[in-house]
Amino acid sequence: MTQMMLSAPRLETERLILRGPEESDFDAVKAFMASERTKYMGGKSSSEWEIWRGFLGSIGHWALRGYGFFTVLDKQGNRLGRVGLLNHVMWPEPELGWHMFDGSEGKGFAYEAAMAIRDWAAKERKLDRLISQIHPDNVRSIALAERMGATLEKETTLLGDPCLIYRHPSVAGGAA
Repeated sequence: MTQMMLSAPRLETERLILRGPEESDFDAVKAFMASERTKYMGGKSSSEWEIWRGFLGSIGHWALRGYGFFTVLDKQGNRLGRVGLLNHVMWPEPELGWHMFDGSEGKGFAYEAAMAIRDWAAKERKLDRLISQIHPDNVRSIALAERMGATLEKETTLLGDPCLIYRHPSVAGGAA
């Protein structure tokens, strides 16, 4: 069943505000997508058109699926990254993913945001025991998934690249 949801909820944690994408986020997303920080998610792009289409796709996730990527802000309103749920047509199931903007790694922001979104996904969208698809060389994302209690489920490929699928534990208390 398709769910049309045109706006994302606003979530707050101790240090963060998580909200849906807004047009004002585009410059930060464009800078991220043109950086080396994208090497484990398809690589950088300098095409403003490609980046814009991807940005619109993140908004489309909210409209079509009722979930998507949240923009992660600190309480002062600084954009730190994007964390949320993806389920592209070629994905095996919904995925919890993250990418932090330059200068925002190593401070626990991705963990704090991902834990809040995982909890929201289970309670509000009935999406429990999510996966995270991670390139085997992305040691920081593997460490984050493991810190969250996710365990390696299998090795596969995603869009032609090697991929590890990590399974997150149940938030709702369901069986494995």
